Amino acid sequence: MTKAAPMSFATPTRAPFVTILLLLTCVLAACGKSDWHELEVPEGGFSVLMRSEPHYLKHELDTPAGKMTAHLYSSDRPSSYYAVGYSDYPVALVIASTPEQIFSGVRDTWVRRIGGRLVKTDNQLKLAGAYPGLQFEAEGQANGDNAFVQARVFLVDQRLYQVIAMGRKNEVPQGEINRFLDSFRLVKSGETHSLQIRPEEK
Repeated sequence: MTKAAPMSFATPTRAPFVTILLLLTCVLAACGKSDWHELEVPEGGFSVLMRSEPHYLKHELDTPAGKMTAHLYSSDRPSSYYAVGYSDYPVALVIASTPEQIFSGVRDTWVRRIGGRLVKTDNQLKLAGAYPGLQFEAEGQANGDNAFVQARVFLVDQRLYQVIAMGRKNEVPQGEINRFLDSFRLVKSGETHSLQIRPEEK
């Protein structure tokens, strides 16, 4: 009795399965691609996860305490807006104010921006385990839609950071918002601030 020849990968019987596996590999590879990438800004002293091709805006401000330069990196989509902004506050303002007073002004400005109300606030936040911060959430209206703002603000020496997530209510996954907010961290900066305030260790 003649033995049947062993089946190879080149036989017609196996070829369809190989083709299917190749197609699945291509599909999974495409699904694995993310629109989110690490954005590192050494001159700003921070790193954050941001969607592709963020916009950068620099704006000079005149304040009662002196001139300020505001820097903003943002990503805008129809249903959501993510941004990180920072500015170095005048020395006189930092010395004359508590972090809580500075944070309250920023928070209230965002709440007014959406004509809304404050939903949550947490002033026990710390950046890098030491620098004071505030986390808040507000709900209101933007462009005629129900909207939300979830944000974290930090004061590092005289530099104020704002990490902002804003969008249409119930259209942006909370997991996506959390991933963005949690990704913010400090990195080594080449700039030396004109005022160094040691954070309280707890």
